[in-house]
Amino acid sequence: MANKKLREIKEVNGWKVNHPHTAANNFFAIFTFIFAAFPLAFLFIPLVSLPGQPVDFVQGLTGLGIFKYLIDFLTAIFTALGAGTPATPPYNPEISYIISNVNPVMADAVGYTFVGLGVVLLLLFIFSAVLIIISIVHLSKGYLKRTGRVKRIAIAEFIFSLLFFIGLLFIYFTFKAETKQDLFIWLTSIPVGAALLFSIFFSIYHYSVFKDSVLESELEIQNNEPTVEHISKVHEVKKVSYEKSSTLPPNLTSVGGHEFAENQSLVVANIPLNIDKLGPGAFANCLNLQVVSIPNSVREIGFNCFFNCVSLERINFAGTKEEWRKIKRGSNWLAKAGTSEVVCLDGTIIVNPYH
Repeated sequence: MANKKLREIKEVNGWKVNHPHTAANNFFAIFTFIFAAFPLAFLFIPLVSLPGQPVDFVQGLTGLGIFKYLIDFLTAIFTALGAGTPATPPYNPEISYIISNVNPVMADAVGYTFVGLGVVLLLLFIFSAVLIIISIVHLSKGYLKRTGRVKRIAIAEFIFSLLFFIGLLFIYFTFKAETKQDLFIWLTSIPVGAALLFSIFFSIYHYSVFKDSVLESELEIQNNEPTVEHISKVHEVKKVSYEKSSTLPPNLTSVGGHEFAENQSLVVANIPLNIDKLGPGAFANCLNLQVVSIPNSVREIGFNCFFNCVSLERINFAGTKEEWRKIKRGSNWLAKAGTSEVVCLDGTIIVNPYH
């Protein structure tokens, strides 16, 4: 029954609820997997063909050949350093053919470009492997906790793919005009590049849609109402000595960080109208605090502000629900408190005590 009720929840305190295995989640997982597989095509699709070879997807220089050229190049350098002799560039049929058909002034630059392409391919392979793992976990669990991670990796893949294309284009325009028909660059880069651009757009779009979401697994039904639950690190609060008083001072002009923390005499906290910010941990560990009244002049509530106020029964806010949602609240601002409700002028709202 609880799971069915959770499935019906669309929003909690302004947070959209992201249910596992929805069409959006599953589609994004599958799309991420396909996106991650695109750079792997560089390893197997021929990029260059020799004269007499058909220009197709069967034979020619592939990414694996470029990567092998990188390994052979590094091996030749270290071997030459050990022997104290000049390094000899490794031989590869396609790469050696290209280098022999460019301007002699640019021959070394083209050779080093192939070495750089090998490094880029290695990084692309690592990013793709990470994305594939994430997409498999995503598909099995039905959701991702942090879609921003996928976006950042996707952007990194795009940047390195762009570098790969730039390197290929440099080689293409350095190649002699009469033999350019032997290069297989355009047929490879255009469709794969278009797919990468579309994938970047999709990742950014998905992140923007779900960035303000909480997962169904983070919701609990308490008294037939949903509350958002997180596991958060508890911040330390410093100990302060106070005069015994059940209320706040009448001449209070500000509420700074930890200003009333661990004041066990405080029972009622009526925040004056001129206060616009409650500092971090301002009332943390006030174990006997029962009622808090917050004016609509408050624009920010610091982290751990009412942390561990276990006796807190009521929070009054002299504004509407919409005004409350505009208040910036730090992490754990109401964690482990006696209530997770705020009474506004137009009704009671269930709040997220951790955000």
